[in-house]
Amino acid sequence: MGDNIGATDLVSARHDKAGMQRQWDECAQHLLEDVDPAIAREIQPGDILVAGQNLGTGHAHYYMAAIMGSAASGLSALLADSVNALFLRAAVDAGVTVWNLPGISRFVDSGDRLHIDLRTGHAENRTQHTHQQFPPVGDAVLQILDAGGSRNWALRAVGAAHAIR
Repeated sequence: MGDNIGATDLVSARHDKAGMQRQWDECAQHLLEDVDPAIAREIQPGDILVAGQNLGTGHAHYYMAAIMGSAASGLSALLADSVNALFLRAAVDAGVTVWNLPGISRFVDSGDRLHIDLRTGHAENRTQHTHQQFPPVGDAVLQILDAGGSRNWALRAVGAAHAIR
């Protein structure tokens, strides 16, 4: 997707009301509509969005619409050469795979089939028959993602079935 894909490029600020009401499916319908109007209709479950530098820039108010709209669209991950740190933290906290993989944008072309093992950092571009090593993702982050977010991870860690209010 190139560089500088901000939160409001992922889901336009025009759809802020849907984001504030946690209407993630509605946000998904408008994913990247100002960047590539056809992309929301083309996404298949398991697809990965790959971007260049500065994914997720912009005001934190718009992060969850972008993050959860991306997840609701069927994207399995958002990977970029660099990701805004607060955007990345919000995504991991929500259990959505968003991560920095420096050089990923030069490793793939649109439509390529990938296999990426975040634990080992090994990536295989099955379309181009190439391999690349990226820094592996730490176990704590992978556990949070596996749990579906930090709240679920914390509840698992203490052996709780659900939170006490």
